[in-house]
This record gives sequence, structure tokens and C-alpha cells, in this order.
Amino acid sequence: MSINAPRSLKHLLWPGNRDKLYQNLPTAIADSLPDKWGDSIYRAWLIDNKISTKKITPVDHLLFIGSSAMGALEFEPAQLMVNNEPSILDIPRLYQFSSLVFKQKTPTIVDNNQSILWQDLIKISSSPGGKRPKAIVAVNKNTGEVISGQGRIPNDFQHYILKYDDNSTYPLAKLEFVYYKMALKAGIHMMPSELRQYGDVPHFLTQRFDRKGNQKIHTQTLAAMAPPVKTYEGIFEVIRYLNLPIEDSIQQYLRTVFNIITRNVDDHNKNFSFCMTEKAIWRLSPAYDLTFSVDLGAPGYVNRHQLTVNEKDEDINRKDLEKLGIENDIPEYKALINQVIEAANLFPTYAKELGIQNDLIASIQSEFIML
Repeated sequence: MSINAPRSLKHLLWPGNRDKLYQNLPTAIADSLPDKWGDSIYRAWLIDNKISTKKITPVDHLLFIGSSAMGALEFEPAQLMVNNEPSILDIPRLYQFSSLVFKQKTPTIVDNNQSILWQDLIKISSSPGGKRPKAIVAVNKNTGEVISGQGRIPNDFQHYILKYDDNSTYPLAKLEFVYYKMALKAGIHMMPSELRQYGDVPHFLTQRFDRKGNQKIHTQTLAAMAPPVKTYEGIFEVIRYLNLPIEDSIQQYLRTVFNIITRNVDDHNKNFSFCMTEKAIWRLSPAYDLTFSVDLGAPGYVNRHQLTVNEKDEDINRKDLEKLGIENDIPEYKALINQVIEAANLFPTYAKELGIQNDLIASIQSEFIML
């Protein structure tokens, strides 16, 4: 439930949120619904099984996800469509098949091999959020073996999200890895991530923060915790409401400055999350989905930030960020800004190491807001 919802030991009506994002569900429940990619998998499955999408409700979708939701929530009675036991995955073939499903939305199962791919795709791709194709996997760090990551996994495996590469606009996997390295240099906490080659295609792998071994960690996005928040100032209000430690405020400040400087304009309220500890204490989650998200071919109004700073969604400057630091009692806020600037200056170095073309490096860096 949202942080300002009423609490009681009695049974309470828990009304749905009428905003399109929540599909008339309570915000904490709607948080388990996937975004564009997971939704496209579900709708393609419906079409393939000749089920009318007009008769399907968001609750049906949650039951389809069952125990595979991100975070710790599970939905019963689950519609068990595939066996969730871990199985070895053929990443190159799944990547190609995922691209087909994502682009066409109406895959046709023509033989037994494709049927097996379809089952694997449903198993690993029906629950994650975001618009890019991705898979829920588990990786053996010693052997490199990749298996499906839904359900319980063997002790020598770790839970990961695998984000498929997509070169239609940018080398997305390489760019996200560059941003990961810059974020670490800036002092931002992120889960261990890597760029890994499968076949001749690099993909971005990041450990899940909502799993610790086979233990599920309750996680909610800002969208679920505080639906009205549309500003970076609002995130700090939530942090104070939850009585989080100063370390979390500093982390959020670093992430805010990083997003502004490096032009991560896809900074909507589902890209910030909170995790609950075993002692039922909320903490800011590690950062995720940090990458260049400006459309270089689009007009400027398309590339505005989703969350505002000082009532501005573009042309945010150092004074705006310093004001944010002062108002939220961020210690050494000027030094933190400089820390992020130094990390952002490493962009061309990190990008060249991965073979990203010089003209693209120059185009992206020209978009940076060097305060």
C-alpha cells in the first residue's frame, strides 16, 4: 500500500487507483504488473492460445505471473503455464525469438523446437518491468552456465536480470555497462553487473536486489509507495517519512545529480525502489536502469526528465542541484556534485574500451550537462 494509506488491524477496503499505470488496482499490487516487455509476452501468449484480450483483467495477469513477480509478493491461485524448475537456457536462440515476439507480438508456434523456446520465454520473461526485452535468469559464476531464474535455484547460482542488446538505436548493452562503471565511480550503490557475450552479441547482466539466495526481499517502487510524487524533492520527502538514514539521502542525491548530468531522462517513478529488511525496516534499494536515454533524433521537448528538480524538467543547472542539496540537508553537496562530474568525464574512456564508435561517443557526450 502507499505510505499514507490507513493502517488498522481491522479489515479495510483497499481501493484501486484509477490512474492508467495502476489499472484500477491498489498501488502496491499493481507494482507487480510488468511494463511493456512483460505485457507483450502475456498478450502474445493470449493470442497464441486464442484467448480474447478483451476478457482479460489485470487480476488474470497477476495470476499468470503467480509466484514469479519481482519482489516478494505472490498471487494465488496461480495459473501454472510452465514448469518453473531451473533449466539450461540457449541465450542466443532466446534472444532471437524474443526479438521476434517483441516486434511482431503475434508469434506462431510452428514446430516442437519453437514450442520449447516459447515455454522458456514465458518462464523467464513474463514478470520483469521495463520496456526493453529482458530475462530472469540464474548464473553459475564458476562455470558461466545460465539457467532459468524463476523458482528455487541451486546454491552455486545467483539471481540475475539479463537485458538483451538492441542495436536499433544505440549499442544499449554496452552503454548501460559504461553507465554502470561511471555510477560506481561516482559512489552510487549498484548490484554487481557485467557485460557478457552470448554468440556474437553482448548482453547486460545485473544481479537482482530483490533476491538473496532463494529468499525473496519485499520491494516496492516509488510509484507504489507514493503515487503522487512527480519530483526529485518528493523522493526526499518519502525518505524522511520512512525515517531512512542519511546514507540513503546521500545516495539519492548522487543518483539525482547523475541522472541530470548524464541525461538519463527515463527517470520515472518506477525506476526508484525501496526494499524491506528482515526487521521490517525500509531502505533505499540499489540504483538500477541508469543509462543514456535521450533520443538524439527527436526534438528537445521529447527528451525532458520524468521527475522535476526545482519545478524544471529541462535546463536543470548547478544552482538547482545545490538548492536541492541545501533543502534536504545533504552534507558536502558541492563535493558530491563534483564527484559525479569527475565520473561523467570518464564516459569517452569507458566507451572506447568497449569499441563504441567515436562519432556516437561525441554525440552522447555533447548532451551531458557539465555543471
